[in-house]
Amino acid sequence: MKFKILFVLVALVALTRCEDAAERQPQEADKKNEKRGLEHSLGDFGHEPHEHQEHHEHVKTVEVIKKVPVPVEHIKHVPYEVVKHVPYEVKVGVPQPYTVEKHVPYPVKVFVKVPVHVPQPYTVEKKIPYEVKVPVDKPYEVKVYVPQPYTVEKHVPVEVKVPVPQPYTVEKHVPYPVKVKVPVPQPYTVEKHVPYEVKVPVDKPYPVPVPKPYPVTVEKPYPVTVEKRVPYEVKVPVDKPYAVPVEKPYPVHVKVPVPKPYIVHKPVPVTVEKPVPYPVKVPVDKPYYIEKEVPYPVEKEVPYPVKVPYPVPVHVKEHYDEHQDGGQLSGFESGSYEGYHH
Repeated sequence: MKFKILFVLVALVALTRCEDAAERQPQEADKKNEKRGLEHSLGDFGHEPHEHQEHHEHVKTVEVIKKVPVPVEHIKHVPYEVVKHVPYEVKVGVPQPYTVEKHVPYPVKVFVKVPVHVPQPYTVEKKIPYEVKVPVDKPYEVKVYVPQPYTVEKHVPVEVKVPVPQPYTVEKHVPYPVKVKVPVPQPYTVEKHVPYEVKVPVDKPYPVPVPKPYPVTVEKPYPVTVEKRVPYEVKVPVDKPYAVPVEKPYPVHVKVPVPKPYIVHKPVPVTVEKPVPYPVKVPVDKPYYIEKEVPYPVEKEVPYPVKVPYPVPVHVKEHYDEHQDGGQLSGFESGSYEGYHH
């Protein structure tokens, strides 16, 4: 198809060139004739003055015909492929009996999660039971209305005699074996499993190409940034209370319903296919991090006694000796016990 189009294009180009060449030839011939006629029409420039007076030549008039190019319409035939739709019978095998699926609309409840704005901080109300004392006047009078006269029912036991036959029969269940005859064909076949060796032809061992181990690059764990949500207070600017125009009540015409026959929808039991869960393997890039909430201990404040040191006055007898050593010892004893207390 492409080769045909190229061939047609080359032929059209050749035709256009031939037409251009044919148009140029008469134009060149006219130009030559015009030049030849202009040689004798120069007047006094080509001859002397005495000759001009003697010989009066006839002046030639030259008509120049200019051709104006006019666009010519060329009809170009381009072959193209025509695709024609031919209807034909197609036989489709339909299994008998064939199933007919009927679409029965039924309501399905879809739970939509709607975000609810909770102001922060929000108040938490905790109910604490406490005793409420209600003052009651003691003792108080209670009136019970009794009809007069009222009936009093009294239970009087009456002896009832039941006739018992003498002697009376006593039924006792005594188990005993019962033999039931089962018809057995004679003679009957007995199947016995006898093991025997079965030889299976096996081909000789053949070589199996085993691929050699090749190095596998194992990617090291890389750091992954985990975004952690930090709750913070967001202040929303609220305009001051503004006036809201409320429309006045207007009369509404209520149409009184006219009794008409109506369609009653009867529920039809429809078998609904229930999807059976099956394991789906999802490729997971390793290594990956899993955030897991770990319970942590909470310290509870337990009151316990704390020992606070406090000063206790202690009276120490000071001994001053005449010797220097004795004076130093007495001073050391007095100075050491003043700053330290139990």
